[in-house]
Amino acid sequence: MASAISAQSYVSAADGQAAPAPKLVKAAREFEAILLQSWLEKMNKSCLGTEESQDPAHDTVSSLGTHAIATALAARGGIGIADMILRQLQRKPQPGRDGEPVPPEAAANLDGDPGR
Repeated sequence: MASAISAQSYVSAADGQAAPAPKLVKAAREFEAILLQSWLEKMNKSCLGTEESQDPAHDTVSSLGTHAIATALAARGGIGIADMILRQLQRKPQPGRDGEPVPPEAAANLDGDPGR
């Protein structure tokens, strides 16, 4: 089964963007896994109640299980956070937006006088 996050899904014939670096894909997946793990741990605690476990081994095994589930979810596409991160990082900066400087010829047209 192919991963939901593949380099192929980020190549667009229309804009010709290259696939993201494998390290970037891995980092995005790991970020999503960490976020999912945090959410799953909070859900687990809320479902089991506010009582703290008296057994440290139980807490360790529970944490390892939550980590494994979160990592597996993220590796298979998760909830789309890694996908959004990769799309955002691959987006081409646009002049005047994203802190990019506006070229002088384009800035002259911003005042409403395209004849200059």
